[in-house]
Amino acid sequence: MKTRHLLLASLLATAAAGPALAQQNTVKIGISNVQPHSSTSDFSGPFTPGGISIVVRDKTTPFFSYTREIDDHWGVELALGFPPSHDIELRVNNPSLPASAQALSGQMGAKVRQVAPTVFMNYTFLEKSSPWRPFVGVGINYTRFDKTSSTTAGNALNGGPTSISLDDSVGLALMGGMTYRINEQWSLCAALATAQVKSVITTNTLGIERKADIKFRPAVLTVALGYSF
Repeated sequence: MKTRHLLLASLLATAAAGPALAQQNTVKIGISNVQPHSSTSDFSGPFTPGGISIVVRDKTTPFFSYTREIDDHWGVELALGFPPSHDIELRVNNPSLPASAQALSGQMGAKVRQVAPTVFMNYTFLEKSSPWRPFVGVGINYTRFDKTSSTTAGNALNGGPTSISLDDSVGLALMGGMTYRINEQWSLCAALATAQVKSVITTNTLGIERKADIKFRPAVLTVALGYSF
């Protein structure tokens, strides 16, 4: 955990450094559609039949970011947003289980909030005076999962009141998009970002722990209004 924090602190320090070189600051406010594209192994643990997994559903959430320009083409962006809470859908694929358990497949079994600040180093093409400017970015994503809760359906499948936790994740992030300059201060931006996110989800039901590996191939589509100063 300390290594992850040091890595993020280093990137943030880079974003804040060099005021003599920075020519402009830009704040963006908009909306993001987060498509997790999750894949999960079957849960394993004591008294756990095969064929039980989960899928994390999409969520739309407010977005905001701060960019520090290094020169006319390079900039460092801290992308944030209001942390979305995702619904977790149960998947039951085991015909030997009772019909009552199989009927829970497709129902919402839990909710989890993800806090995922990402630092990008962006390169913007064309001249600064151009109205349309495409850009690409590479960076580091840190994802923390919190505020988890199990639903009635999740408790029923697990056999009682259940608590849930997920490990934090640090991974590579990529982004590409287009900015349209309205005037010297205002702009519109559309971007598509992704990141390497993987975790282990652990459920605890009356002291019985069950685990599953979960990977995300997120597609985050963002539309935002920018103000430069």
